[in-house]
Amino acid sequence: MADPRIEALLRALPPGQRMWLRAGGKSLWPLVLDGDQVRVERGDELMLRRGDIALVVNPQGQLVAHLVEQTGPLVTVSSVGVVDPPAREVLGRVVAVRRGALTLELPRVAHLALRQVPRLSRALKRLPGLRHLVRRLRD
Repeated sequence: MADPRIEALLRALPPGQRMWLRAGGKSLWPLVLDGDQVRVERGDELMLRRGDIALVVNPQGQLVAHLVEQTGPLVTVSSVGVVDPPAREVLGRVVAVRRGALTLELPRVAHLALRQVPRLSRALKRLPGLRHLVRRLRD
């Protein structure tokens, strides 16, 4: 999602408007897989709550969608709880994920469960042999 044209389209959207983007990478596995589509609602940091999936511009200028661990100041993490460097800018939040013909809406109620993903991932990684199995599934 590092295409400058896509970033420009996002910036041109009025707050509250939504658009679909193609996801790339593995950092939100199994929530979002490489090649899934994510629907992003345009907004700023004030719209985010803990458990949301924020779309931010990272310090390297890349678009990244990660879980909101904390607001004020904003802290985002991967699905395994790796903390990101502070974002340069928030562009919005992910409100749905589409995988093939299946679309999963992410209502705010679901975010209570999403908050637990990094903690669960860290706990599972401590179990002998499971880390290797998870990597094989992800890859």
